[in-house]
Amino acid sequence: MSKKFFPAILANVAAALSEILLMASSAWLIASAALHPPLSSLSIGITLVRTAGISRAILRYADRFLSHKIIFTLLDALREEIFLRAAKIFPSKSGRSREGEILHALTVSADLLKDFLPRVVLPISTAALVTILLTFFLREPILPLIFIANILPAVLMKISQADDSTYRGKILDFSDGRDELKIFSATPAIKMLNESAKSFGAENFRLTTRQINIDTTLRIFNAAGFFFVLLKLGAVVDRIGLTVWTLIFLATLEIFAQIPSAIRTWKKIRAVEMPDEKILSAQIFPTDKAVEIKNLSFGYGGEKIFDDFSLTIERGEKIAIVGESGAGKTTLLYLLMKLFPPESGTVVIGGTIAASTFANVIFSTSIRANFHMLRENISDEKILGALKLVGLENFDINVPIGEDGANLSGGERNRLQIALAIAQDTDILILDEPTAGLDKNSADKLIKNLIDATKNRTLIIITHDSNYFADLGRIEIKTQHKNAANS
Repeated sequence: MSKKFFPAILANVAAALSEILLMASSAWLIASAALHPPLSSLSIGITLVRTAGISRAILRYADRFLSHKIIFTLLDALREEIFLRAAKIFPSKSGRSREGEILHALTVSADLLKDFLPRVVLPISTAALVTILLTFFLREPILPLIFIANILPAVLMKISQADDSTYRGKILDFSDGRDELKIFSATPAIKMLNESAKSFGAENFRLTTRQINIDTTLRIFNAAGFFFVLLKLGAVVDRIGLTVWTLIFLATLEIFAQIPSAIRTWKKIRAVEMPDEKILSAQIFPTDKAVEIKNLSFGYGGEKIFDDFSLTIERGEKIAIVGESGAGKTTLLYLLMKLFPPESGTVVIGGTIAASTFANVIFSTSIRANFHMLRENISDEKILGALKLVGLENFDINVPIGEDGANLSGGERNRLQIALAIAQDTDILILDEPTAGLDKNSADKLIKNLIDATKNRTLIIITHDSNYFADLGRIEIKTQHKNAANS
């Protein structure tokens, strides 16, 4: 990509030089006209002004065209990288708040990286080349010193940004707990949120003020340096020449003013770390089992959920995975679906898999569209059969069901998720608490229907309901997370 920067750099420098030439020729024309010379003697200056103006417009357009073309190409590549990384690390073991932080960091990083060309490369390269040209024509060593003096403070000073983590954390908490706040009182939470906002705002204002003061000081320093050069030029050039150089220096001052901001952006880009989680390469082994787990280790933070855990489920088995709250039942489901990679050991699935969990999203369109999202060519007969199996046969499959199934009750939403999973022609079906929200008669009927409908498939039900252990084989996950007992 760096090689592709060259045309944009060349166009930007040429546009900057044409702007300087425009100001210089305009200054010469105005100063010369004040002496009332014959019009014929001003024709060269008029032609030069017109030429510089047209060149500036063309070159500035070329600069924008080339820069934006490179930026959009870079942005496409960055977005692709973001999506690839997000696909690998989601869902995060740390939950959706952590996923939000990762996406925020990735998108902010992408926004910074796409600005590398226009906000770092072009300003610094243009300022450097203009400095070289002015130094060559004037033989004035103070100009490189002015250029370096604009770079050093920004390079040496540590970039400080207001820490918004506390403020964003409170906003996320506020959002997650909105129902509880509505039931009780939102006043204390709003008060704490306001305090965090004020604290963040005050810190941001302080740092912004500091940055503005530094930039203003550098502008004054630049103006003093160029004024000193003008004083030296005043002794060797006439008034017209002095006017021309004054406008050239004014244009150069604007170019130099972009240097501190460019250095700060460069330092921010250098500090970018694309967030990632430990992604283990897939370990594929042939197996004639439905599920084969060997020596699995997995945990959250420093707490192990599974340590040297092994489990085998035969093809066609109907299994209930049970255990106390926190024993790792749902974590095991995520591991089986390959949503979480194991820290060590292997998880091998012998066939295709479909699952229903409380984390499944219900699309806001119709029930029919929800099925077609997962299986494009599924027939209405197949849809109605899956709905009948879970007791939703009387629902109109063409009516929108609201965002994340908002128009359904909790039990109906859960049964629709089960129907969506059942309708997939997979070898293994995993259901997380399928009887939640159902009365005993409905639950008994659902379990019977599931067993009958999966005669040639492996059925894994994650449940704490002991009523169904007699109909299903039982795998107990114990709280010490050491072994699995099969029965």
